[in-house]
Amino acid sequence: MKQPRVTLIELPPTSFGKLDGKRVSDIYTRCNLPARANPLLHAILLKHEYKDIQSIDPNLNGNGSKLTRKNLERIVSSDYLLLSAITRTIPQTRELAFEYKKTNHNGIIIAGGPHVTFLPEETLEWADVIVNYEGDETLPELLFNLENKGSPEGTRGVSYKINGNVIHEPDRELLSEKKLSYLPFPVYSLNQKTIDVVTTSRGCPYGCDFCSVTRFCGGEYRRRTNDSVMNELRQKKQRMVFFGDDNFASKKQETKELLQRIIDEGLNNRDYSSQMSINAAFNGREIDEEFLELYKRVGGFGVCVGFESSNPETLKLIGKAATVDRNDKSAKAFRKFGIWVHGMMIVGEDTDTKESLDETLIWCRENLDSVQLFAPVPLPGTDFTAEMKQQGRILTNNYNLYDGFHVLVEPKNFSPYELQMKIIDMHKDFYSLKPRNWKNILSSSHLGYKFGINTYAKKIIYDILHEPQTIQHFNFLRKIS
Repeated sequence: MKQPRVTLIELPPTSFGKLDGKRVSDIYTRCNLPARANPLLHAILLKHEYKDIQSIDPNLNGNGSKLTRKNLERIVSSDYLLLSAITRTIPQTRELAFEYKKTNHNGIIIAGGPHVTFLPEETLEWADVIVNYEGDETLPELLFNLENKGSPEGTRGVSYKINGNVIHEPDRELLSEKKLSYLPFPVYSLNQKTIDVVTTSRGCPYGCDFCSVTRFCGGEYRRRTNDSVMNELRQKKQRMVFFGDDNFASKKQETKELLQRIIDEGLNNRDYSSQMSINAAFNGREIDEEFLELYKRVGGFGVCVGFESSNPETLKLIGKAATVDRNDKSAKAFRKFGIWVHGMMIVGEDTDTKESLDETLIWCRENLDSVQLFAPVPLPGTDFTAEMKQQGRILTNNYNLYDGFHVLVEPKNFSPYELQMKIIDMHKDFYSLKPRNWKNILSSSHLGYKFGINTYAKKIIYDILHEPQTIQHFNFLRKIS
């Protein structure tokens, strides 16, 4: 049987969301982590004996992340074009889909990701089939049905159109922890020479109203076995390893055992980092010094923590299972053990005022090594977005701006432009070398790195502020304010 030609691609964020646009320069594109879904799906298709598969990562092209002529030739000649996207990359993904169809009328576009799962009607204006939620088992079955029956009908976990009507097949059951552990290891490009990524779990046990992770992962937190994680770690070659979990260490005992095994096998000669809840620093009400010591010994360089706010009313409003006191204690505990703390904070919720944001900045200065200050983002599939839509407070559907930096929702206690300028000023203030920041700088256990990050962060802020799409959006906010 002729092997179908399958191409997987996830496009980078670009200015104005244009397919041939310049790649946006921000913290996400600078970190240049590989895609999360496509490398795993590539491995799964290989396991199902598909031969003619290619994954395209424009970030590796060395031409500003634009598609090359060779990329485009591969894309338009594909029987199946698999497009993975997040909200901020939907415009260019849609544009690529239309370009593909112009040349390959019979080709099939299959789309996946949180955005397309939660907005199927919108997506099916440019895609033939949507893989909803997890695609590990859905995608091979879908391709089999398309090849052998000529239709996605009967494939659990997909949506498609028949005669203009959207058909939603029944959802597929989530992968069990056992199945998750037996998935093949993701296939990454040999040109990906930055940071190795290992994901030990899926989902998050919490339910913050602004986050789509919990719903997209079926409301369940599932963790791979330590055996499967160790088998993957043994294959990694890079000096830096990022645990790609949305919430690493939610199953604390298993994570402690994993860290000990990494130490015992001598794989602690790397720098590890991860995203964690503040609860990782605790054992009940007490600081979990055993865990923090293990994380440091394993080579744990840093943690990215969603503290969200130093305002107790804001924490309550967004459904954050935390208190200001626990935020404070966890941040101090991480830093006590020499672990870099990158804090993620939401700025501009309905309970926020100028005074509370000034207090938040002071808190950040006292407790964090680096910070991201996010405006609320109306991501599809969240309770927050549903509420903002009902209240008519979403200012724009320009998805290319849905990056956390741009103000997209009408604030309650600020004008949109005021809040935008406040976010900029807070970033600039935190990373400045003003005397009030010297205590923060000198208290870092990575002093040289701290100076480097402060300089790098200021460059990123400068680049964002000089992006044409940012300038246009700021003019829009000024006009409506």
